[in-house]
Amino acid sequence: MIKTNSMTRVFGDLVAVDNLELNIRQGVIHGFVGPNGAGKTTTIKMLVGLLRCTSGSGMIKGLPAGSIQARQLIGYSPERPCLYNNMTAKNYLLYMAGLSGLKKNEAEARTNELLDWLDLSKFSYKKVGGFSAGMKQRMGLAQALVHNPELLILDEPTANLDPHGRTSIINKLKELNSQQNITIFISSHILPELEKLVHSMTLIDKGKVVMEDSMEQIKQGFSQDRYVLKTSDNAKVMESIKSKPYIQEMLLDQSDIIYITCSDKSALQKDVINAVQQYNLRLFNFGEEEINLEDIYTKSVSTSGVQ
Repeated sequence: MIKTNSMTRVFGDLVAVDNLELNIRQGVIHGFVGPNGAGKTTTIKMLVGLLRCTSGSGMIKGLPAGSIQARQLIGYSPERPCLYNNMTAKNYLLYMAGLSGLKKNEAEARTNELLDWLDLSKFSYKKVGGFSAGMKQRMGLAQALVHNPELLILDEPTANLDPHGRTSIINKLKELNSQQNITIFISSHILPELEKLVHSMTLIDKGKVVMEDSMEQIKQGFSQDRYVLKTSDNAKVMESIKSKPYIQEMLLDQSDIIYITCSDKSALQKDVINAVQQYNLRLFNFGEEEINLEDIYTKSVSTSGVQ
């Protein structure tokens, strides 16, 4: 759905996006993350046609990014949606639907559908300028969806929202993807929520791709042979296994959890169970340490070596 070839954008002496290579499949929810100033918003603006590439190219479903045909496939909502505050919610969406080429009866039906779906129908005749941040974010999403796009591009769609507002937007995006197979390309810095939403992810730093893969493959690549263990007597278990040849590192943290790095999971499992049985202990927790998106992000950015 999205493919770029050495896509670059330069502002004076600043290389904001540097030979960017993206390849996003149709029908997925794809996360686009990176530090502030990494080039995320600049990339998005090139994909939707608000900026031209200095060099390289971008394609949307085989069409040149920025072309009329490509833009017709895209629904875009920036971090702060640009709404007409003096218009009512319904009139604003009717106006945007008309600009998108929908006929009057189609625009009316689509507007009512979106207002209802986004829980805004009771505010249809209220002016947008009086809406809360969460309501404006939902209006931005409605505007992006009014013409039934195949690709939804969102820049920080849950920024400045309270937990309830963020959860509402996230659930709506999941619904769009699962029920309508809309491809969603989403930039966000709220990593725990993004992790629950996306199928795949690109991490950029200083305008360059650090990694791009499915979440499953990314997590596998960062998984360490590290295990967490908690029993009713950690000291006895640690004493019984500390001299085993497969033990590489063993730490006990302040919450009384043992972290074990080892080279032989099967041997570790066997020896832990033996120790638990030998000393008649209770086993509260034992398994591989789960790595999350925040861990991956921190490790990748700190070790990316991007120049």
